[in-house]
Amino acid sequence: MKNGTMGAAEMSAEARRASHLAHFYTLLPEMLSHIGWSRADIDAHRTTALREMLAHAKAHSPWYAARLGHIDAATATLADLKRIPVMTKHDLMEHWDEIVTIPGASRAEAEAALRTMKDQFYIWGDHVLLASGGTGGRPGLFVYDFDSLARMWAGMARGFFASLMPLAMEGVAVPNGVRMATVGGETSGHGSFVLSRVFSNPNNPTTNLSGWRTMPDNYAKLNEAQPHFIFTYPSVVVELCEAQANGRLNISPRILYFGGEQLPQAIYDLAKATWPKADILTCWGTSEGGGSFACRHGGYHICEDLVIIEPVDGAGQPIKPGQLSESIYFTNLYNKALPIIRYTIDDVFELAEEPCPCGSQHTKVRQVHGRSVDKFRYGDIVIAPVTLELAALEQPNILEYQIQQTQSGARFLYRAELPVNEVQLVAKMHAVLLDFGVTAPEVTIEKVAGFTRTAAGKLKHFLPLPEGAA
Repeated sequence: MKNGTMGAAEMSAEARRASHLAHFYTLLPEMLSHIGWSRADIDAHRTTALREMLAHAKAHSPWYAARLGHIDAATATLADLKRIPVMTKHDLMEHWDEIVTIPGASRAEAEAALRTMKDQFYIWGDHVLLASGGTGGRPGLFVYDFDSLARMWAGMARGFFASLMPLAMEGVAVPNGVRMATVGGETSGHGSFVLSRVFSNPNNPTTNLSGWRTMPDNYAKLNEAQPHFIFTYPSVVVELCEAQANGRLNISPRILYFGGEQLPQAIYDLAKATWPKADILTCWGTSEGGGSFACRHGGYHICEDLVIIEPVDGAGQPIKPGQLSESIYFTNLYNKALPIIRYTIDDVFELAEEPCPCGSQHTKVRQVHGRSVDKFRYGDIVIAPVTLELAALEQPNILEYQIQQTQSGARFLYRAELPVNEVQLVAKMHAVLLDFGVTAPEVTIEKVAGFTRTAAGKLKHFLPLPEGAA
């Protein structure tokens, strides 16, 4: 294996996944050891990694060569970040072919691959695609090389593996003896599905259930699986807790891991009251490079050995712990296939003011606000609107969009400068609604000149009807 990549192009996807999982396990001890790094260790590593990323981007990306011409990669420090212009999703998507460093790779080929993808697969040898709607209103497209995808997953999963120690002390074999279940996404290019698919353990298959569909269908399967560990969205927890209280669900998980949405305190308290012996873990992640690992003391730590996150106010100035950011600037220090340097993400970060009781010196995040996904409810049918969003991710010319729930379906608004296949988009959204059981769904589409945004400049992706209106 050279530079973390596998050889034969003919290698099957299953064999590649097995090799990828093995590489993940070789990285995990290193990632776990980094949890205990001192602040000096973290900053020294970040400086070295930043210099390497800047040098690589300047050498292999025409876009960055021009953008970083005033930066000396060999002597750059963390303080030099503020001298680098902020990168937007528009920059990324408009200049994707000039940013990507994989020889022969193109955005057009990547988007064509996503449109036909029935399951996670590899492209350009050992590279993997992730698609993201993001919070900015425009779809994003990201690609990882073999090593960086495993490193991303190891960095985020290390908090979970650290929490398995009590189970190991009780004689449960880690990881092959830990019964795992997910109540999350379905087949798609979203990172939550792709990562769980690539790094699934064939010796201990995870029970994968859909959180996008009616929950009662999952209860019997969860009762049969009796998982030690459950990963799910916070918005699913209320139904799980109600089912546990009324006897339809009878499980005793030891770890509840929440992701994909903001975890409100009320949901945390409800889950803890329902399963008092369970560790409640949560993290924040992004397709641009992961970002955090869970902490047993609540909240999560930034993966500062892998990324640099700069929470800033509306003027782009750093905020203090305890304050709410307007957005963050995100730098990926390890994925050289698609360099992401000072990329703006409009998430609202709140850094913790006190050191974490766990002792880790990686910056602690108390909460990332504003990532909850509102669900569309049609009588007894509940749909996560991200399932409708997938149709938009297949349309590369859409710049911004919003999905509004209607009494009998959905209304899709979008902004674009180039042609969009409206017929295909409407047909796919219509098929999703039918698949979930909505009778005679109606989907309308409208091209608009712009959107009304919040005072913070944000575009709300999903607008459900008021409670009880549908």
